[in-house]
Amino acid sequence: MGELGYQGSSSHKLIRLVNQRLVQPVIPPNFFAFAVYIPTPDVNANYNALNARLTRRFAKGFQFDALYRWAKSIDTLSNEGPGAVTNQTFPQDLRQERGPSDYDVRHNFTVSALWDLPFFRNHNDLAGKILGGWQLNGILTAHTGFPWTPHTGQCVRAPGSQDFICPSRPPRYFGGALDDTGNDAFIRPGGNFPGGGLVYFDPNNPTGLLTPGIGRNSFRGPKYFATDMSVSKRTGLPSFMGEGAFLEIRANFFNVFNNLNLKPFGFFSPTVDNNDFGRASGALAGRVVEFQGRLSF
Repeated sequence: MGELGYQGSSSHKLIRLVNQRLVQPVIPPNFFAFAVYIPTPDVNANYNALNARLTRRFAKGFQFDALYRWAKSIDTLSNEGPGAVTNQTFPQDLRQERGPSDYDVRHNFTVSALWDLPFFRNHNDLAGKILGGWQLNGILTAHTGFPWTPHTGQCVRAPGSQDFICPSRPPRYFGGALDDTGNDAFIRPGGNFPGGGLVYFDPNNPTGLLTPGIGRNSFRGPKYFATDMSVSKRTGLPSFMGEGAFLEIRANFFNVFNNLNLKPFGFFSPTVDNNDFGRASGALAGRVVEFQGRLSF
């Protein structure tokens, strides 16, 4: 069975926690509180996706489900806050914050499959109890990278306010950065910015009042690919243990082929003037194997 569909949503007046000292003049200037947070319902968001799905229902011991999603999520803030991790680098003007959501993934492909192995499937003897009833499961997940924002070590401030916001986005971008999302692009020195971040960005903001020269979440991080599998067997137990008693054994293999997947860029990734700018800070988990046994009665 095949399906093709559209999914979308539009959200308005979502809440963000705003430190009013960053957006309003502070009177008196020596006001004792370093932060005055007020819930402010001024965040908008929208999501649009094309979903393509192909499914084979259980037949001859096999079924699978494949889903491809082409989507885009846009907002001015992806978390309520407070704090820098909410990715508000210019909160005094939300027009400067509009961009891909922190969790936006443009292309996402997932395939899951289940196979009841045919060996000794209908045998009720000892061989069937031991060798039959095995099931193989698998999930393949692949998606493009999450968005991220280059930062500088300098601070900006709102007009009329004496409070500074750090880190900030560079006020100028010269262009020319690469857009490779393979692992090699985020391992090599400079990543997609050969020669270092200062070749592509001007971090200088002497007055602290210049607006950002790049959009929020305007670059893409490493893509992701992994296959998870499990092998399981469920065996019925003698009736004296109760009706429906069974023993289940399972082996789970996460990232079974040990594919290298690099960590997404975080809010506090190295600044444009850092030697590690543009490089991934590490890798996600490699192959993980776990064994389970469960007795139900």
